[in-house]
Order: sequence, then structure tokens, then C-alpha cells
Amino acid sequence: MPPSTRASRDSYEGTALLSPQHAAESPTLSPPLSFPPPTEKREKPWIFLVGLLFFMVAVIDIGDYMSDAPKTRVFESNICLDYYRTNDPSQIGPDGYVPEKLCKIDEVQQKLAMIFGWQDTFDAIPGMLLAVPFGALADKWGRKWILATSLVGLQLKASWVLLIGYFQSLPLQLTWFSSAFYIIGGGPIVAVAVAMTMVSDVCPPDKRTTIFLYLTAAVLLGEMVSPIISSRLMEHGNWLPLLLALGIQFIGALAAVICPETLHMQDLPEPTDDDETDSIELQSKKESSGIKTHLGHFKTAFLFLKSDTTLMLVVLTFLGNRLGRNGMTLLIRYASKRYGWEIKKAAYLVSFRAATNLVSVTIFIPTVNFILLKYIRLPPHWADMYLARGSVILTAASFFIMAVAFQPALLIIGLLVYNLGTGYSAAMRSIAIHVVGGQTSPDVGKLMSLLAITESIGLMLSGPLLNSMFQWGMDMGSMWLGLPFLTVSFMFCLVTLLTYLIRIGNKDVEYVEVAGDEEEEDAAVTNGTMRSTSPRGLGPQRTA
Repeated sequence: MPPSTRASRDSYEGTALLSPQHAAESPTLSPPLSFPPPTEKREKPWIFLVGLLFFMVAVIDIGDYMSDAPKTRVFESNICLDYYRTNDPSQIGPDGYVPEKLCKIDEVQQKLAMIFGWQDTFDAIPGMLLAVPFGALADKWGRKWILATSLVGLQLKASWVLLIGYFQSLPLQLTWFSSAFYIIGGGPIVAVAVAMTMVSDVCPPDKRTTIFLYLTAAVLLGEMVSPIISSRLMEHGNWLPLLLALGIQFIGALAAVICPETLHMQDLPEPTDDDETDSIELQSKKESSGIKTHLGHFKTAFLFLKSDTTLMLVVLTFLGNRLGRNGMTLLIRYASKRYGWEIKKAAYLVSFRAATNLVSVTIFIPTVNFILLKYIRLPPHWADMYLARGSVILTAASFFIMAVAFQPALLIIGLLVYNLGTGYSAAMRSIAIHVVGGQTSPDVGKLMSLLAITESIGLMLSGPLLNSMFQWGMDMGSMWLGLPFLTVSFMFCLVTLLTYLIRIGNKDVEYVEVAGDEEEEDAAVTNGTMRSTSPRGLGPQRTA
């Protein structure tokens, strides 16, 4: 780590006990031993570190989204070629490929759905099993190398998939073994959680909410631009965007190597005296260093869940939400099959969804929340509840519209409605924290464990379930191609029912004391979710 960065950050840590102004007036005072003495240099290294982390996350996300459409086309082409070799070799062109329009038949699309469906399941398993152990290692050894290791695993996984796809004679089921590379670093769940925790470590507490909003916007911008670039590059072949995406992700992995360690930069609770400072610091490190301790947290979390019916309902909504929102992974294949579009054309839908979602996240949802709080004057937890209910109803309606979208215009309308409902997850997380007694409650860690496990289970189940529905819909005829979206719409109807069964009116005083306005509430949700990678940092992922 560059000396200037370290010295400047340590100076920031010291201000927890002694402000710069006070330090200047009282040079004889010295901070406790656990904090290095402040220096006169007043740089803000967190800006550089957050900028580097933003770059790293954005680059990796751009590479990921850039590869979606061409990878789908390569898989489809290989399955299609294998099918026509057996059934009608005359359809194979002189270049050794089958025209894409002939690959939209049910036999090809059903096998493609099966490949992707089980891949989602196998990808979810390592993260679910390894997130807590790697989180413990990140707390003990440091964030930087756990993040770098996770990104290496992602690179190896992507390389294996491309290797299998390149050799057309190999069965695509071999790509399922790529999930084993997630053992190296824990996969995307760990990578995202560690990156977010590093941001929490270095940025000032009063700026965390804003920083995470900017990060969400950066990811959406990457999601918006990547499919457009990918579609243009696919005009020159499917492998050019795939290799470029792999190279871009490699740059992100290199950025993790040069990124400074942030474990020692994390904000500590404000102490009342020197002895208490040392005690807090030692207890924190001792508690987070043992894998057995973290595994024990899971058992405690489940016992905690059984003790509160309201909490159980809240956690169940996250299971339904994850199951449902994973339906958006079918968007490109659904549009390509239903309208006979080339995959590179269907990929533009992803860019459209990201662009409109960016408007929703930055303008529509904050405006609705502001109106509920400032003009209707609802208590914060009731504003969250109304926002969550409205979001989930809109989401259920959006998937129904997409399911019956016999024309592309209806599908676009469905996507617009879907984006209006993207405030559900953040609102329900805030409600969940309120249910356990606010962000100062000692049960927040257990809560985040439960949500991480629940969303991992939902991700694991949704892949084969929704892709099986897609195959079933093709068997039933073209009018049933939207069956997976109908299934998702039904799931969100159940989630809507669960939200109306949740009773949160008995903890108003606790909630208001903890968070007096929406900014403090959002910061608390962010800090509670991202503060630790084990297991509290496993909430948000790419996403949905």
C-alpha cells in the first residue's frame, strides 16, 4: 500500500476521538494506542479507494453482461448443429454452421433451457456453502486477497465455459463443471460481498448511502452499454465479444491485486475511554476470526427465525422475490424464441431495461418515497411497507404482461412496469431491520444471515424450475411460451399476500428512535447489509 494512502487513512481513523481542529489546538494530546497519531496531511484516500473499487466492479460487470448474448448464441449454435447433424444434415451450411433462424425449433430451445437452468443451480451451491467460511477468512486475513481469489475463480470459470463452447463436438453439459471453480474464492456472492464491505471500510459513514447509490447507477450504466457493444461486435462473429469480455474481466482482477487492503481501515464504534476502545477492537477481531463461530451463527439464526412469526413472513417474501426476479434471465431467449429474433437483436432488450431501470432507481422510487414521508407523513416503516407492496404488485403485473406479450410492444410495456417495481428489495430490507428492533438491535447479524441463506436457496431453485416451465410451455404450443413468466407472476401474487399478513405497527417507537429520516434509515440498511462479509454482507448481488 502506498505510504501516503495509509497515513492519510489512519489520520481519518484518529478523528473518531479527536477532531483535526482540536488536535491542532492541543498538540500535547495523543490518541489511544489503537489509533495511529494524526498527521498534518489531510488527503482523503477513501476517494481513491472507492474510485478503484467502482472501476473494478463496473469493469467486471461490463464483461459479464457483454458475454451473455454471444454465449447464448454459441450454446444455441452448438446444440443446433448437433441436432441437424442427426436429423437433417442438408441444413448445415458450407461454413459448418446452421442459420440461426433454423435454431428456434423447440428441440433446440428446450435443451438450451435445460443447460442454463441446471447451470444456475450448480453456480449457487458453492456460494451458499462457502460464503461464511470465506467471509471469516476476509475478516481474519483481509479483504483484498479474498476478493482477488474470488475474481480468479470467476475468470477460470468463464474460461472453462468458453473452452467447452469452442469445441463443438463436446457436450455442453460439461460446462456445469465450471461451477467447481467457484470453490476458488467462493464465487460471485463472495466477490460482491467483499467489494461492498471494502467500500464500507473506507468511506465515511455519512457518505455510505450515497456511495452505494452511485455504485448501483454505475452497474446499471454498465448493463445498459454492454449489450449494445456486444450486439455490434456479434456482427463480426460470436467469439470477438466473448474474448473481449474475458479480457475486460481480467483487467478487473488485476485491479483487485493493486487495490490496498482495507481491513484495518474499517470504522470502529466510538469509544468512551481508552480501555473501552481496546476492548471493543479485540472482541471484534476475536469474534470474527473463527469459522466455527460463523457456522454457529447460522444455527442461531434459524432458531431466531422460529421465534418470530412476523420475521418468518418477512424472510419468506425474500425467497419468493429471488425465485421470481430470476425470471429476467430468460428475457433474451424468450424474445428470441417468441418473435424469431436473432439473439444479438434480443440483447438490446437488456440495454433498454437497464436504461429505464436507472431512471426508476434515481428518480421514480426516491420521489415516491419522498412523497410518502414528507407529504403524506407516514412513519418510515409504513412508507417502506407501502413502497414494498406497491412494488411487488407492479412486478406481478409486469410478468403477467410479458407472459401474454404476443407483440414486442407488449413486452416493452411489461419491462417498463417491471422497472417501476424494483424498489421492493430495499424497502423490505428496511422493514426486516425494523421487525428485529432497528439497526442497533443485536439481532441484525442474525437477520442478514437469514436473508443471505434464503436468497441463495431461491437462486438455486429458480434456475431449473423456470427453465423447466419454459420447456413445458414450448411443448404446449406457442401461446404458452410465457408460462415461466406466468409462474413468476403467480409467485409475486403470493409474495403480495405475505406482505399484507406482516404486522409492523407494534414497534413504532423503537423504529423512530433509531432512524429519524429516510437518509439515516437507508444508511442503516446499507451498513447492516454490507458491514461484514460473513454473513451480513451477502444481501445485494447483481441484479436484479
